[in-house]
Amino acid sequence: MTDPPADAPAPDVSLIYDELPDAGLACRVCGALVPDTGEYPRIHWDWHEATNGA
Repeated sequence: MTDPPADAPAPDVSLIYDELPDAGLACRVCGALVPDTGEYPRIHWDWHEATNGA
């Protein structure tokens, strides 16, 4: 896997989530429930992008 160019725009992390009525997020890839506060959505997205193939 190659790193994106330094001037590449940041990915839109929200694309892999569905918003839930109880103020949480559901991952469209794996179904995990993710809090919508702080860095949790980005951390979960990064986990999917990791080289472990998750």
